[in-house]
Amino acid sequence: MKSIRDENGKVKTNVYIGATIVAMIVAMVPAIMALSAGSTAQALSSMDKPYVKVFAKTALYEPAVGKTNVFGPGGIFPFFNDTFSCADNVLNCGVMAEGSTFKGVFREAGQEGDNRFIAEYTVPITYGDHQTAGHKYRVELVDTMWNNADSKLTPAPTRVPAFLTAGSGVAFDQIQHGHSMVDRADAPMFMNRVALYGHVNVYDITDGGHKLVAEKIFAHLMVGHVIDEAKFYSDFQFNSPLPLVVALFVVNVPSGVQLPGGIGPLTPEQAQSFTPTPDDPSLKNAPPANYQQLSGQGLDVSAPMPQSTVWPVDNPTQPVFFTFLLFTETKAFDSSTNYVPGIN
Repeated sequence: MKSIRDENGKVKTNVYIGATIVAMIVAMVPAIMALSAGSTAQALSSMDKPYVKVFAKTALYEPAVGKTNVFGPGGIFPFFNDTFSCADNVLNCGVMAEGSTFKGVFREAGQEGDNRFIAEYTVPITYGDHQTAGHKYRVELVDTMWNNADSKLTPAPTRVPAFLTAGSGVAFDQIQHGHSMVDRADAPMFMNRVALYGHVNVYDITDGGHKLVAEKIFAHLMVGHVIDEAKFYSDFQFNSPLPLVVALFVVNVPSGVQLPGGIGPLTPEQAQSFTPTPDDPSLKNAPPANYQQLSGQGLDVSAPMPQSTVWPVDNPTQPVFFTFLLFTETKAFDSSTNYVPGIN
């Protein structure tokens, strides 16, 4: 069995998830409108229109999955392909997924049925045993729980992050990720219109079929903008010249089985030690905001506890699975209803 850790017990460098999403988005799309600040009108809208509807298309499949990534040839899931042999040219590391679409409706602390989404994509290249080139897949949201309710599906539950309300995996208008320790230090900072964690089912729907591929595995969704992190901590403004995107991650790292590349079997804690890695500073540090400055602006706030926490991505009853879809043509708007054709 190959070791995933060095002589000091730390996860090796070549299993780090690459922090290249910012460069990818900048290279893919032109700069557009800045994200506007909140207003009284928006507050009224949140009461009159409590739902957020999101529609997107044109997705890049597995962007930034290169040598430095967990899921590239140098990682623990070496699905060898020339497409993923790079890490410095992100446009060559990802592939456009034909016919990719996303639609969803969301409500913070919503009841059953208030939060739904469906993502469909055609895999451009074979990636592992459960994503075959030319096959079309459908990802359907099952729940918005951080940990699976069934202990067999989440044998090692982890702490729900502070920005999510207890029992609800949906949050609105949240800063997320960032090198400055806002929930994962290995990804760019996002200002999310919607952030969601939960579990999904994945189906192969090629030629009208509906074959279950993976059931109740962990998913993370972001609908938001990458923002200028350094500037944010100087003026606390959510300015972004970049477009609204949908980023969808679907991950399962099962414990107790042999994984691709001869890795494993892993314990549940080892299986979940990639998202993020144990030495990610966001697990122990709060964001570097000047809270005295905020107090001077009339805000009664104190430094929060670290928001980051380990993703519970180990469902040992399901196969190893990884999908990252980045939708670049995205629209999001408030609505008074949760009806979206095709998902209600």
